[in-house]
Amino acid sequence: MQIKNIKAFFCGMLMLALLGASSQSFANSGGKDAGAGSGNTAKLEAFTVNLANTERYLQVVVTLQVASAEIAEQVKMYMPMVRHGLILILSSKDDGEIQTPEGKRELIGEMREKLNKVLKTDEHTGVTDIFFENFVIQ
Repeated sequence: MQIKNIKAFFCGMLMLALLGASSQSFANSGGKDAGAGSGNTAKLEAFTVNLANTERYLQVVVTLQVASAEIAEQVKMYMPMVRHGLILILSSKDDGEIQTPEGKRELIGEMREKLNKVLKTDEHTGVTDIFFENFVIQ
């Protein structure tokens, strides 16, 4: 049983490494993601959190779509509070509630609300959308 968990962990880490390599083009594009719409985005470092009621964990990479370049800079300034707020939300979830598309949409709404509160903005002037670039429950 222990070997199975170790294999799963290393498979997850390998997937993160591969995603990191593929995201170099995003990082080199000046922070603009053509698929994100307006072009004003802020990519966050990967999160790995234990889920609330299981021995499972979540690995997620998030990109924020923001209303302006100024808000993207504000995200950087508030990064400790941004990450703290998202870690609290992500680690409070059960695996069952975030595995469905509807559960992910609800999670995005909760995360967006928290981030706009941290940034003292709203969904029109701050974080307008959130994109999961990687979402793995193990």
